[in-house]
Amino acid sequence: MKVVLCAHVLEGLLEAARRNYPNEFFCLLGGEKTGDAYLAREIVYIPFRSGPTYAFFQPTDIPFDSSIIGSAHTHPGPALPSSADLHSFPYAGWVHVIISYPYTAENVRAYDAKGNEIPWAVTECGQ
Repeated sequence: MKVVLCAHVLEGLLEAARRNYPNEFFCLLGGEKTGDAYLAREIVYIPFRSGPTYAFFQPTDIPFDSSIIGSAHTHPGPALPSSADLHSFPYAGWVHVIISYPYTAENVRAYDAKGNEIPWAVTECGQ
């Protein structure tokens, strides 16, 4: 299993992370499963609350949409899943991206719904 982010999705996530700093940022990822990879084609925004060390969403705000493949959010420190992340991952899809400060591609990590790190890549996609 791996995550493939369309380049425009990665750019959007990094920009949203920088704009929301010093607070954390949260969103869902829309896309599809292709073979053993989940391809994230779009950023799906839902309501969330955040501060410098947390981002909180209500699972009931996740749309009933089969194209939701996972989530993305930021951390002020290392891009490792917290206990709260591990609790929320199963509600938000199969793959999860965490971006740590200073919000560059080098600070991106991907995880499955159980919190195991998985490979990720970026590719050009038609918009």
